[in-house]
Amino acid sequence: MRALRAFPRSRSGASVGEVFETIGVEVRRIATVRLGMYTSLVALLMGLGLFFVADVRGAASWGMFALASLGAIVGAAWGIRPAPGHPGSGAAKPAPSAGATPKDETPSSRVDAEPDDVDYLMALRHEFRTPLNAVLGFSDVLLSGIDGQVNDSQREDLEIIRASGIRLRILLDCAFDLSLLADGELRLDADRADVRELVARVAAEAGQLWSNKRSAGCTLPEGSCITTVDEARLRRSILVLADFLGTAHREAKISLSLAVSDHHVAIEVTADPSDRLTLNALPTPAEVLASEDATEMRRWPVAVTSEIIARHEGSLYHGDAPARFLIRIPLRERR
Repeated sequence: MRALRAFPRSRSGASVGEVFETIGVEVRRIATVRLGMYTSLVALLMGLGLFFVADVRGAASWGMFALASLGAIVGAAWGIRPAPGHPGSGAAKPAPSAGATPKDETPSSRVDAEPDDVDYLMALRHEFRTPLNAVLGFSDVLLSGIDGQVNDSQREDLEIIRASGIRLRILLDCAFDLSLLADGELRLDADRADVRELVARVAAEAGQLWSNKRSAGCTLPEGSCITTVDEARLRRSILVLADFLGTAHREAKISLSLAVSDHHVAIEVTADPSDRLTLNALPTPAEVLASEDATEMRRWPVAVTSEIIARHEGSLYHGDAPARFLIRIPLRERR
């Protein structure tokens, strides 16, 4: 991954000082992001050390830390956004002069006018996922007992740490896709995948997401179900819907089921017992981005999920008695 943009060649209106000033801005931005990421990693590792060595622990403290980490993501994304007028900021380009025509624009001038910008959000996502993967990985190592047995109280706290990390990773990926949707740049990474295996993995991961205090039932057909999907995004989408139902109906049992017809795959996520709609209507990314209501804004992972299903040429439905989501995706080969 490149740390800096490929700067355009100097033109008659740009001085050498301006070029170096732009380079300095880019270096400071990337340095700030990396410093924040590595500081977060050190803080998390120190926290785990205090947890086991100094016997400092508490579920509430780790929950607040997860919320603070999410706030740091939003703050960092806001802080490293290109300033108005900065190349890559998306600011409007000046109108051409009265005498200019399309013929005056040469291929080289178009390259100079549209430099290859670094995707700051992609870089930010990568830098956050690196320490986050370390937290999840070491949590799994400690829970496995490789470094020594943990008692029941320690195991419960470690499961909360892992669950908070999984939820934070889901929110980070959803935020990245929401930004791509807002810019009209979301592209699926579709390939052949076994949806049966994918749903089974979601059911297992849902238990980890709920700190193993709840589990998700799973009903699957006997044979494999091969179709072309963006496996990572579809798996995350099903998990988002399961967690949304689990949060809205805390006493209900969450179940996943998969059914296959000649032309479609149907994935149903159900909360039973439940006697009310989880949502009055499925939100859209545009509605979420335009909303000023905090209650509506909390539904943005579902809005991203709805759009991901639509990009698969599928449909997402919701109903009640019991509350459920239904995903229908066409069976198809890779194009």
